[in-house]
Amino acid sequence: MNTFVKLPKRNIGKTPRLLMADAYTICSEEFQCGSAKKKSTYYITYRKDLQSINPIVFDKGDNRMIVMGLARILEELFYDPITHEEIDEAKRFLANFKATLTDLKEFPFPEDLWRRVVNEFNGRPPIRIEALPEGSVAYPNEPVVQITSMEEGFGEMAAYFESKILQIWATSERTTVARHWFKKLKERVQRVSPHMSEDEVDFLVSVSLHDFGDRAGISEEESQRMGLSQNYVFNGTDTVTGAYQAYLLNDKQPTGASSVFALAHRIVQPWNKEQDCYTNLYEKGQEGDILSMVADCYNYKRAVKEYLLPLALRSVKNNDNKIVVVRPDSGDALEQVLWTVKLAVENELYTQIGDFKYPTTLKLIEGDGMTFESMNKIYDVLEVEGFSPLDWCPFGVGGGLRNSLKRDNFSAKYALCAKENDEGVIKLSEVEGKATLPGPFKLIRSERALKEKVTIVKMDEFPDEENALKLFFDGSNVNEPFGKSMEDDFMTIKNRIMKDFDDMPKTIHRSGERFPASERILEERRSLIEKHLGVKVKND
Repeated sequence: MNTFVKLPKRNIGKTPRLLMADAYTICSEEFQCGSAKKKSTYYITYRKDLQSINPIVFDKGDNRMIVMGLARILEELFYDPITHEEIDEAKRFLANFKATLTDLKEFPFPEDLWRRVVNEFNGRPPIRIEALPEGSVAYPNEPVVQITSMEEGFGEMAAYFESKILQIWATSERTTVARHWFKKLKERVQRVSPHMSEDEVDFLVSVSLHDFGDRAGISEEESQRMGLSQNYVFNGTDTVTGAYQAYLLNDKQPTGASSVFALAHRIVQPWNKEQDCYTNLYEKGQEGDILSMVADCYNYKRAVKEYLLPLALRSVKNNDNKIVVVRPDSGDALEQVLWTVKLAVENELYTQIGDFKYPTTLKLIEGDGMTFESMNKIYDVLEVEGFSPLDWCPFGVGGGLRNSLKRDNFSAKYALCAKENDEGVIKLSEVEGKATLPGPFKLIRSERALKEKVTIVKMDEFPDEENALKLFFDGSNVNEPFGKSMEDDFMTIKNRIMKDFDDMPKTIHRSGERFPASERILEERRSLIEKHLGVKVKND
């Protein structure tokens, strides 16, 4: 069919990767000293004690952080080679980007280096990026990523994509929060339901926090990254684009990320009788289906008592094996949860196991502005009242899972740690917690290192110890620029998140000390402090 379609000019284009950086990074080649331009090493570290972020989620003394998201960023940046056409387009844009007192002028960038990237390195910058494998546990002030320039004169290339690579803070924090919350919920279930097997507990917890976050996200890219991060820990999701990314990462095999039939307000509203909408969904559901019914279009308690409760009773009578899940979306969440659970009990839609009552065909999901504080309070009250909390009431959370995320929470830092000849450098600060260590580093995870709380060492220290930082990318290797760590699939990463978190100690920091580093590194740091400040330091 030949149909003429008139379209407007396209206004959205792909940004040249040379422009995916802070302005001061793009021009920094002009100002950097010669020794750092010859060779530089940078590292990413998270420096904040977790409990200072949210004591409801993080226990005191438990600083296990999950490192997540680097592979996706590196694939987006470097999978396709940079071209001369990309450099030309960046140059055209930068021709009028520098602000002056008179007019806009040309903004400098290292064009010669970028031309060499295309001509000599197949379009990928000659930098080496090593990191903890996706889903690994890290601790405050450890290097989680290390970036090194591999060819003389390319030192500033190791800093060029700082703003992009540093964005792993968001997926790391999202996954860390999820894993700690999973731990808290698992402890609650094991306390309330000691009769359940560990597999049963894990499954129940995995479906207790449903991701409603797609509409809360800023962009499709955020929905993909954050939705994927959530699915590494919790299975329930309405953020389908994130679940699809998990499916792709798992070689197009199911991952467990899934959802249920659910009504939106807009589905209920056109029906002349609200009851008919609920009945229609119930009858279209198959045996064993979980059916989520939003119930606050007009009057929540009336809808539940007069329309939804009868459907749950019908499921019992006819042995339909369908679960009616009522969903309040406004009002006093705690009051609605308790009222609904007690209504189910009054109508004998429960079983008693030990000291706690468990639901049968009537449950609820609360999704109105939930936070970790409000969820915890509801669970506490349900438990005190003798109801098994997670069985009765999973939660749907949207903005609450992403609105509290911010780089300052982890105090994520991309820091220069060494220059030519691997000479260490540091950054001090008016805020001591923002200080950095001299590198380059090897990160070790042996039993000895964890016991002695010395995990950050110089590259030539402990030669028999394996470096936990693994190769992700090396653009100087023109034939094979990506390392094996880029090949981890979804289930490999998920299993690492779940298992390594349990196996690793809660903290590795000695009392009163911030850096789990070797004495050699600490002594070098003290010498650099004396050099820059003229003050001798005894301890760190």
